[in-house]
Amino acid sequence: MRNKIILLAIIPLAIIIFISSCGEENIKYQRYYSDGSQLYKIHCQNCHMSNGEGLGQLIPPLTDSIFLRKNREKLVCYVNYGLNDSIKINGIDYQGQMPAEKHLAAIDLAKTLTFITNSFGNNQGIYDVIEVQKNLNNCK
Repeated sequence: MRNKIILLAIIPLAIIIFISSCGEENIKYQRYYSDGSQLYKIHCQNCHMSNGEGLGQLIPPLTDSIFLRKNREKLVCYVNYGLNDSIKINGIDYQGQMPAEKHLAAIDLAKTLTFITNSFGNNQGIYDVIEVQKNLNNCK
């Protein structure tokens, strides 16, 4: 009987904690996405356009969810260190250089990448600062 009472007290508490943590994660995502939108406008939109479609065969689009998902670990390297190599997106080879954004803090990189990977037809969830730091350590 005592175990049932304890169990009945613990279950609602566990549900409240679960719902609360989901709410906090959603708030974090919304904050990253919103701030990332502003950072994108300042640092990325001039080349990749407001709709993420890039510029013809000169600047690659950010609309290819498959490319972004397969290269998720490299995205922060591309943004932070720039890109001097060719990449293929949607069957098109892009040869141009992407300038480095080394001045951006890890949190700003996380917010920008959260926006990019969840806009333009993409839906990949939060790209948090811990993932940024881990992936920056693996840049080659």
